[in-house]
Amino acid sequence: MRPDEIGGVLPVLYSFFDDGGNLRLDGFRHQCEHCLANGANGVVLFGFVTQFYRLSFAEKVAALRETARSLEGRGTLGVTIMEASVAGQMELIRVARDEGADWVILQPPLGPPARAPDWMEMLKPLIDEAGIPVAVQNALIAGTCLSNGDLITLQTECPNLMGVKAETSSEDVAAFARNCRDRFRILTGNWGVEYPFFLRSGVHGVIPAPNFVKEQVALHKAAIREDWEKVDQIHAQILPLMQFIRERPAPEEQIILGKQAYSWRTSYTVGTNRKPGPASINSHILAHAHNLLGAMMRQSVE
Repeated sequence: MRPDEIGGVLPVLYSFFDDGGNLRLDGFRHQCEHCLANGANGVVLFGFVTQFYRLSFAEKVAALRETARSLEGRGTLGVTIMEASVAGQMELIRVARDEGADWVILQPPLGPPARAPDWMEMLKPLIDEAGIPVAVQNALIAGTCLSNGDLITLQTECPNLMGVKAETSSEDVAAFARNCRDRFRILTGNWGVEYPFFLRSGVHGVIPAPNFVKEQVALHKAAIREDWEKVDQIHAQILPLMQFIRERPAPEEQIILGKQAYSWRTSYTVGTNRKPGPASINSHILAHAHNLLGAMMRQSVE
């Protein structure tokens, strides 16, 4: 595929588990249909939202295979790679490529943060040998970040590096988009909380959770038309619930609340969380989130 096809709204999918803690593959099918029906350009797997750290390698392969089968070429499939070693990352890249992924996002392994020069050296063979387009995750949450200059140097040495999932400071992401949008496909994440700001700076897309696909697609299309009043109107509609989810103090609490909000909206049964993650969330938090969703749904993005 051409790198310029990677953009727009590309939700990263949740992992759903049954009451016994088993991974539910039907959850990936459900989310693919939901995302495509609401205009997403594709989906992404294995970010923090997918709880990659709770999945075995075999489960990742099964989820990847099920997602590719569900998409049936109707949208792009990106796969986040965060295995602990070069060999592990290369193996998941190979599986992703063989199962039909269109591109991969390379992210520093969990653990003590690597120095930026060491991460760059690890990236080079992975990018060169991937066989499909590669983006790099550049996020504060990962603990290892590359400067905008580092990213340009890396792409000069490794031309298969076509994109960056940029989640450093707002100022850095905006500056990177303004200065480098013609050489990288630049995508943001963080639920899309700052997406209108980044769109005005020139980013190409967002990788959010699948909770607000319809609204974020409408927002993205309005930005393409340069209808910034509509962009801000749509964002104001979804921001209260989005920000409330994002403000949970632990990432896994965000995921549990996000899954529940997805269930309310789509009628997909949420199941339970996988141990040792928290099994539930405070009932008052849930009630307020439900009220925010109701207020959001009473508004229209048309």
